[in-house]
Amino acid sequence: MNYEQSFEHHTQRVLMKIRTSALILASAIATLPAMAQTSPYCRSDLIYDNSLDFFDIARFLNFFATGDLRADFDGSGSLDFFDIASFLTGFTGGCPDLTDTDNDFVPDFAETNNGIFINIHSTGTDPLNNDTDGDWLTDGEELFGTSDGLVLPNADPLRKDIYVECDWFAGNFQGRNENYRPNAAVYNRVLFAFDNASTQNPYGHPDGINIHLDYGQGNGHTGGNQLPGSPDVVLFDSEFNQYKAVNFDPRRKGYYHYAIFANRYNSSTNGSSGFAELNGDDFMVTMVNYNSTRNMANTIAHELGHNLGFHHGGHNATNYKPNYNSVMNYAHQFPGIDINGDTTGDGPLDYSHGLNNPINELAINEPAGVIGLPVDFNHNGIIDPLPYALNINCSGSFTGICGFLPPGACVDAFCNVLQDHDDWDNIRWNRLDLSSDRQAEIQLIDCDNWPGKQFE
Repeated sequence: MNYEQSFEHHTQRVLMKIRTSALILASAIATLPAMAQTSPYCRSDLIYDNSLDFFDIARFLNFFATGDLRADFDGSGSLDFFDIASFLTGFTGGCPDLTDTDNDFVPDFAETNNGIFINIHSTGTDPLNNDTDGDWLTDGEELFGTSDGLVLPNADPLRKDIYVECDWFAGNFQGRNENYRPNAAVYNRVLFAFDNASTQNPYGHPDGINIHLDYGQGNGHTGGNQLPGSPDVVLFDSEFNQYKAVNFDPRRKGYYHYAIFANRYNSSTNGSSGFAELNGDDFMVTMVNYNSTRNMANTIAHELGHNLGFHHGGHNATNYKPNYNSVMNYAHQFPGIDINGDTTGDGPLDYSHGLNNPINELAINEPAGVIGLPVDFNHNGIIDPLPYALNINCSGSFTGICGFLPPGACVDAFCNVLQDHDDWDNIRWNRLDLSSDRQAEIQLIDCDNWPGKQFE
């Protein structure tokens, strides 16, 4: 046997021992995190935990022993001693400092803390804050996906993001042909509202939120789909949860809201536009026979708003407050918000910014109105110069005497101080962590509203 043959024989024996050891070590990585992929910052960090240790060696040896070309570190297309040498070179000093102080899977050296994203090696994010933009998605999840391999399309670690999966029904419903799928026009109306929100972002970036509605339009948005059949009624939440169990990727739990777009919920005569969890992740949009771009877009924002923590009165359940200028208010769900201070809807979709004057129903000041312009709150055709008492959080033009509740008109019988609410700055960003279906703090909100209801 010459020298070359002897060396080759010795090499094969070494490789055989390595493969044997690797098979033994393979069991050591059976319980490793699901994000067991090569780090984009260091190829030898096969566990992607921003450290180099035994588990990376075990994973490499497992790849090598099983013929997995992820162990082909020299790029030759086959596995041999040179792959081992290449792996060890990276493992023993060929990687940058992978210190990750905030444990967001982005090492400190890449988090430049200047608010300027260039690439994954210069992210602009804060190395001491694992959620730089405060949207309850970590910087690493927004850049690389979750530990379960879920990619968040178009996520921005420097601007807040919200994700919603939209599943829908289409067909014949109670003698009508309807397709309840959200479309691009609906999406764009919702997108515009969130993009122009007053919610702040870090480093002085423009206010606003990236809203992502997945209605199966592609480009990474592949979860939204048409549900089978055309039921006249979907029961919330028994049947809702059955559809969700079959159609909602469990990896999206805690990252996406789930919405079903249907004809009606819970009753064949229910004309209501939707149903939602308050501080949760599930909602329904039920357009019955009033499906339109504005109605659907506004109702998406309304029901999603409940998930985000808003009541029909913002911080409370007091509906029809003339000074609560939000799509959450029944008076503005379909007509849109008030932009000229007369308290009637003017079309735009928006949540409240909390800028309107409070109204004391025991001493209503018509000259001051809600933004400093006069409002005829009692609908008597004049601007009363002196304060008066009246219950005015009522649907349409109805007003009520303090202490008396007119049937079907006013929300309550009391004269209180009605407050606006800053919806955009009070989003419950931790809501998805609280949405393990039916925790105590989650409420169910029946949105008994439809176009024109306030005038019936």
